[in-house]
Amino acid sequence: MSWNTAVESIERLYHDACRILVFEGGEPLMWRDGKYTFSDLARLAHNKFLRTAVTTNGTFNLNVPTDIVWVSIDGSKSTHNRLRCNSFDKIVANLSKATHPKILVHFTINNQNWMELENLLDMLNQIPQVKGVTLQLFYPYNQGETSLALDRKTRRLAMESAIMLKRQGYPILNSTWSLKAMINNSWKCHEHLLTNVDPDGTITQGCYVKSRGEIDCSQCGFTPVAEASGAFDLIPGSLLAGWRIFLNNK
Repeated sequence: MSWNTAVESIERLYHDACRILVFEGGEPLMWRDGKYTFSDLARLAHNKFLRTAVTTNGTFNLNVPTDIVWVSIDGSKSTHNRLRCNSFDKIVANLSKATHPKILVHFTINNQNWMELENLLDMLNQIPQVKGVTLQLFYPYNQGETSLALDRKTRRLAMESAIMLKRQGYPILNSTWSLKAMINNSWKCHEHLLTNVDPDGTITQGCYVKSRGEIDCSQCGFTPVAEASGAFDLIPGSLLAGWRIFLNNK
């Protein structure tokens, strides 16, 4: 995406009443166009939106000008390295030296790592820069990665385990309501709350899977959409989760 396309996209999102902007990829922190870097885009967005965030693989400097930095870690060192190209040690080193005030870890639960959540949380508790953890479930796009998808029984076990760990005091920021809802996807999706921008500047409102794969709501693992939908329906747990993730700076 060029600088001009990015700026136009940011302006259109704001004009269309979006107030939270999350940069995703690929790897957003690699972005540059001539003299412009990701930080220039982040500062531009920060001056317009209520909150800005970025989701990164954690292998770059994390001190970027967004309100929130989400770092993807997908399991124990061995599992993460197998799934994400031997990057675990570099991520931990970057987390440990970061000074950004709001760093969260994002854990995508799949068939290979769902039993490793507690050990990962214990490890992250030793890194004070990490202020909390958000969870979502792997969605199969049927591009050769289907073996990572959770079957219904394992999905239930994974969510029940996450709920138990949250109740034990681990810093899981998802609401208990959304974690329960993901077991059978028993929630009302307000997909109009979500707007996506593709690298060519195409803007699509609705489900994240549109234009990216086949939509199968029974396989949905997108907890951010579930949480936003719950907040739209004034579910207290989702409203509180939104406050803790986007507004609370402690």
